[in-house]
Amino acid sequence: MIDSADVPEVLPSSIPVPSAVVSTASYLWFYFITFFKMIPGAHYVIDYVKKSHQDDPYRTFVEVLLILYSIVYFLSKPKKKGAVDQPKLSEKEIDNLIEEWEPEPIVIPDERTEWRLAKIPVVEGSGADNVINITRNDGNEAYSSVFNLCSFNFLQISRDPAVVKLAKEIIRNYGVGSCGPAGFYGNEDVHYNLEHDLASFFGTENSVLYGQDFCIASSVIPAFTKRGDVIVADDKISVSAQNALQLGRPTVYYYKHNDMASLENLLHELDEAEKKEKLPAIPRKFIVTEGLFHRTGEIAPLPELVQLKRKYKYRLFVDETFSIGVLGATGRGLTEYFNMERATSIDITVGSLATAIGSSGGFVLGDNVMARHQRIGSNAYCFSASLPPYAVRTASAVLQIMDADNSSVTKLRHLSNTLFELFHGDKDLMQYIEVTSHRDSSVLHFQLTAEQRKLKFNSSIESVFQESQYQQQHCISDYYLEAWEEEELLLQRIVDSALQDANVLISRDTVVLKQETLPLTPNISICCNSSMEESQLLDAYNGIRSAVIKHCSGS
Repeated sequence: MIDSADVPEVLPSSIPVPSAVVSTASYLWFYFITFFKMIPGAHYVIDYVKKSHQDDPYRTFVEVLLILYSIVYFLSKPKKKGAVDQPKLSEKEIDNLIEEWEPEPIVIPDERTEWRLAKIPVVEGSGADNVINITRNDGNEAYSSVFNLCSFNFLQISRDPAVVKLAKEIIRNYGVGSCGPAGFYGNEDVHYNLEHDLASFFGTENSVLYGQDFCIASSVIPAFTKRGDVIVADDKISVSAQNALQLGRPTVYYYKHNDMASLENLLHELDEAEKKEKLPAIPRKFIVTEGLFHRTGEIAPLPELVQLKRKYKYRLFVDETFSIGVLGATGRGLTEYFNMERATSIDITVGSLATAIGSSGGFVLGDNVMARHQRIGSNAYCFSASLPPYAVRTASAVLQIMDADNSSVTKLRHLSNTLFELFHGDKDLMQYIEVTSHRDSSVLHFQLTAEQRKLKFNSSIESVFQESQYQQQHCISDYYLEAWEEEELLLQRIVDSALQDANVLISRDTVVLKQETLPLTPNISICCNSSMEESQLLDAYNGIRSAVIKHCSGS
């Protein structure tokens, strides 16, 4: 039997409440507290309640109501306003509805652009061979002994029998890779050896190895930039660099392509604006460009870039995907081409192992601080799988051969110059096309002249870009630029004629126009490599020349 003296008064005597209510509430409270104290940790809750109500029992009462309301709210399933109760269906009715349902396509098919898929060549065997067999249009077209002018394996050193033999040995000893990120269990000794070889070969403090080359810029730039930082970029940079600038969320400004006067004016304006604003913190500032431009084949003027970056206190980021292995006496890229030291001229260099070096993946060159930060702050390094050991070890072997013998680089430059002179010196061709690439570029780029574009399609670079921006900004799902597509079709007919009439494979530059944020034009690219002969290039030139004149002259 419980003594009433042991039961506390829940409500104070100063409040006029009937005695029966007070007694009932007191007993309920007593039993509740007695059982509640049996719960582990309950004394902490009791102490909190004692301190919170501060001799105000109504406050505790309100808090309890709020707790009860919260529990009921979260456990109940609120009904949407205006919702109508759905009829209960039998299993048979549900099955019938599922059978009748037809999902909408993820991508709306467009017959106007389906021709692109049919024109993609499928190579039998290695795509790096100079003579290949290909099929197109789901095997409906077949071509044999085609002269391949589409391979980016410019030096062909990776196809040396000694390098191939080494790759087989590495596969037997190491397997084909762990498929894990570098920072966990993906890297092995050969990966760190290659990083040392890259830094030593290019003359930098350190290097960082990546599993894919396309995603390097879009991981490195965001790792070093944030909102409020400033990037000044060339307006002809590749789409991978464009994506990187968007992901990093800095303030981006563009200068005219390879125009150092435009760059200096922009840097001066930004410098004056920064002085007036008196920012609380100094932003990071980068100049972003390419060594050998992916879209045009032109070379960036490194000496002027270095001079301006030092004058205005910027860092220089250069994508050398297509210049490493091509430019310079020994293939060391843009800095060797201009007789400059990489460590003191370029702050961050992005390079590819999948082009001239003939392996896969890519790398970044720079100082030790830059390298350490990437290993913890670059998404592609932290979360992407490392390269297979055989790809890494063969890349090291190629670097060693390049360091000892530059004959492949020398021959590649000779062939590049020969190809350039054949096209650029042809007055008949220059009526229809414009060669944009530099004579030392191993990829020759040409496009229709502005006059031909206006004559045939009544368009210009500016009009196509404006229409593209309009459709992107208005989120038009049926994305289609008639003038662009017609010009692409004309270039494809040139590619087709070169293949069918001369047995030569060249290619339009593949562009996903929705992803482009800068003006560009359709063009054709022709690749050469150091294992080709000058006579082969001459025969190919004659075939391509005939195809261009055939379709551009209207004959």
